Amino acid sequence: MDGALAWLLRTMRRVRFVFVGLYLVVAAGYLWADPHAGWTWFIVLAGAGLCLLFWGLVAFWSFVFTRRLDADGRNGTDHG
Repeated sequence: MDGALAWLLRTMRRVRFVFVGLYLVVAAGYLWADPHAGWTWFIVLAGAGLCLLFWGLVAFWSFVFTRRLDADGRNGTDHG
């Protein structure tokens, strides 16, 4: 299970760069084709929001699964 989780986290870290790269290509294409259309700006802003959410999701899960316990094993709580 730990090996599969480690592989998944590594893959998600790489995929976020591909996701953002594809978004930039699509957004540039829409902006070049018709920069004055309302749908263009909706697509650009919605895509940027999705990229930020995906980036945050990857960061959150990386933090959750890779954090280490404190030396006393309590991890900041009063019970072990």
